[in-house]
Amino acid sequence: MTSRPTTPMRTSGCGCDGPAVRVLSVAPGPEEHGVVRHALTVARLLSAVPGVQVTTTRSLDLPAGAYDVTHVQFTDALFGTDVAGAARAFEAWSARAPRPLVVTLHDVPGADPDPGRDARRREGYRRVLAQVDAVVVSWAREARDARLVDGLHPVVVPLPVEPLAAPGAAPGWADRSTVGVLGFVYPGKGHAEALEAVARSGLRATVVALGGPSAGHEPLVAQLHRRAESLGVELLVTGSLSEPDLHAAARATSVPLAAYRTLGASASIATWIAAARRPLVLPSAYVLDHETSWPGALLVAQEDLPSALAAAMGNLSSTWSTSAAPRPDVAAAHLAVLRSVTARAAAA
Repeated sequence: MTSRPTTPMRTSGCGCDGPAVRVLSVAPGPEEHGVVRHALTVARLLSAVPGVQVTTTRSLDLPAGAYDVTHVQFTDALFGTDVAGAARAFEAWSARAPRPLVVTLHDVPGADPDPGRDARRREGYRRVLAQVDAVVVSWAREARDARLVDGLHPVVVPLPVEPLAAPGAAPGWADRSTVGVLGFVYPGKGHAEALEAVARSGLRATVVALGGPSAGHEPLVAQLHRRAESLGVELLVTGSLSEPDLHAAARATSVPLAAYRTLGASASIATWIAAARRPLVLPSAYVLDHETSWPGALLVAQEDLPSALAAAMGNLSSTWSTSAAPRPDVAAAHLAVLRSVTARAAAA
């Protein structure tokens, strides 16, 4: 599916003076996928910059037209059923793609508890990087882990924190005491940890999954319901939510929670922040990096999760932001990378 440039939704504040640039933005997959949503947001922000024309496509079919640079989003799940197949698909596609080619990497390997899987993913990502002219990642740890090809120096561009659509009506569970986990339901997302923490804390709270299962993980919902029943904790899975309903649900949640220690750059956390919430998080490399850039945006657990959850439930004001959400100038940062590679290509 392709779309042509649309009327800018807002004016970029980047002050990005420079030559005009025609960008092909590529993210193969469904619009509800987090990486695809990220691509569409970045394309929208870039298209608001005077002199920048963006064509987006959510398939690997290349739309007709002349482009100065191609910007593709890569996570192995969008390109294949396994990382080797994803790397092959990327190699075949990149041989046809307009050059120069910039890739934004997601889910960068380097911290997988399974060393064998981590090694396979690193090799797949190395093959992807061998095809491109520049690489973008979303946080500092990923920049270190993405140095898989000599001569490529990853550029860190943080995830955008964009205003959400006005909240819809409050959900039917808004009057309950709740612990919310935002995003797709899949293994390792933190839903199981939320159930365990509520059970151990002694809180009478409902765990609310703000979203539905990601493709292929539908059976996990039934597994989580069985685990919740065994723990004596109520679990509510909302299913897919529109942005207004997601905004309303995020604001209705008593304690927002992002309890996954292997956390990478998280669009779910960005959404909590956009909704003026301070999600309770476990200490991790990403959390430390985030706290360095935007102190106080997160509520970092200083003790075990059940105790931290109980403390947050006893002081709900601590889960709300008292300052404006951080708004990194994502358009300016991406445009600097795109113009850099086009300049190098023109000089070659």
